[in-house]
Amino acid sequence: MEQRFDLTKITPEGYKAMLVVNSYVEHSGLDMGLLELVKIRVSQMNGCAFCLAMHIPLARQHGISDDQINLVVAWREAPIYSPEMRAALAWAEAITHLNHGEVSDEVYNEVKKHFSERQIADLAFAVVVINGWNRLMVCSRTPPQLA
Repeated sequence: MEQRFDLTKITPEGYKAMLVVNSYVEHSGLDMGLLELVKIRVSQMNGCAFCLAMHIPLARQHGISDDQINLVVAWREAPIYSPEMRAALAWAEAITHLNHGEVSDEVYNEVKKHFSERQIADLAFAVVVINGWNRLMVCSRTPPQLA
């Protein structure tokens, strides 16, 4: 598949704006491994090869095991995720797929057991920004950067 356009060249201001939100998330204090796991799961849901190729190695660098990376697509059935990881993944999926236009109280109440309100909001920003990157990379057909 051929790349349609290069966001960094045709919309440098928009690209830089996305980087600002991305930087906020990365400096929010949330565990970087958890953030990378969330980014992988959301990118799987959105079919973004570019983001998967980027975030899988980063997840490894931040302590996420190969088993956790490989099984995140079926995280509900895999016993290798902590309660915090499960809550964050459920929150990420619910925000990515707004079911009937909302995130359920059940998902919110579970994430609230493991994270402060600030952390929940920061997780929401993380999900929003990776969804944004996914959509930008998919619509522009930006190819993954493979080693």
